[in-house]
Amino acid sequence: GEVEAAESRRDFLHKLRICLKELRETKRWLRLVGRVKKLGSPANFVTCLNEVEELIRIFVASIRTAEKNAR
Repeated sequence: GEVEAAESRRDFLHKLRICLKELRETKRWLRLVGRVKKLGSPANFVTCLNEVEELIRIFVASIRTAEKNAR
């Protein structure tokens, strides 16, 4: 939602980078929780971790494309 409300190309990139930062933090927390607690369903944990990793790849690619188009 934040990215959709960007006011400029620069703001758009900034908000994409914030989203990427938050996704990476989520990944770190998921890994920590996975070590500390044995989650009820390991399949759910792996699914969540895989989803976060895929979103990270998508956001990295989106940032690269936006940076390339900004030139």
